Formats: sequence, structure tokens, C-alpha cells
Amino acid sequence: MIAQSFFFLDKNISGKKIILRKLERYDLEASITWLKDPTVNKFLSHNFKELTIDEELQWFNSIQLSNKDMVFSIIAKDKNKYIGNCGLHRIDWVSKTCELGIVIGNKEYWNKGYGSDVINSITDFAINKLNLVNIHLNVYEYNNRAIKAYKNAGFKLIKILKKNHLYDNKYWDTYVMEYS
Repeated sequence: MIAQSFFFLDKNISGKKIILRKLERYDLEASITWLKDPTVNKFLSHNFKELTIDEELQWFNSIQLSNKDMVFSIIAKDKNKYIGNCGLHRIDWVSKTCELGIVIGNKEYWNKGYGSDVINSITDFAINKLNLVNIHLNVYEYNNRAIKAYKNAGFKLIKILKKNHLYDNKYWDTYVMEYS
């Protein structure tokens, strides 16, 4: 099952507004710029403010060898433009679960439905092509755009981790959501 599943990384996943393709090394320069942008970074699970290109390359190389992670570049169809990344992480092939991560790094594409299309496309891929049965994610309570997109895609709130995320000198709740 694992070898067959990773065959899909050589094919693109097409949504209404986006194409997901395998993350390539040449994507990293733009990606690192987004990850270090405080406006983008505040929605991410890690603080990438001090991220170096060497660290990003080390991560990229480890992802290439992983049988538990699939990372995709998000391409806007209308302009064939690289706008972000998404991935299925911590894939457990036995229990058929994974964690979803997404970042639309190019802010010109925020609030225009691209994130929703990515969520719908990668969820469909995970369920119908990889035969996974449960996808979970974490999202911070102040990320209203993402919460709305996840709910619209069929994700349900399953747990609230109270005040476990520090951002801007304030503790925030983390919402654990899942699709099954």
C-alpha cells in the first residue's frame, strides 16, 4: 500500500481553482519567505522567524525520504502561480489516519476561495485515493478564515486545547478538528 500511495506524488491533483503538485526544491525560496512573514507565520504551528535556507533544505530532504508525509505545492490555475503548500503528515497506514497542514503564503490569494479548494481537493485525495479514513488538524481560535473553510469542507470540532498557544503575548485556544 505504501509504495502504491507514493506513486500518486508523480501526478497532480486538480481542484476548481488550484493544482497540487509535488513540492520541488526550487519552491523553497518563496516558501521560506512566506514562513518568515509574521502575517503568515501567526497561523502556523511553529515560529519560523529564524528559519534558515539550510534548515529548510534539511526539512525538504527528510520529507523526500518520508513514507509518512506527502507535501504539495499549491498552484493557482488562473496564473499558473505558486501560492503555498499543503501536506498530509504523520500518515499512519495501519490506522488510516493523517494530519492536514496548509499555508497559502501568497497573501494576494487570501479570502478568494483558494484555501477552501485546497482543503476539499486534498481531503478527497486522502479519502478516495489513499483510502485514509480520518484526517485531523489543529487550528488556532483566531484563525476564523481557516475554521470556516474547514467546517465547510466537513471537518468537525472534536476538542479544544485551552490556552495552549502563545501568540502576541496572549494565550489562545487550539481547536482540534477532524474529517472522517
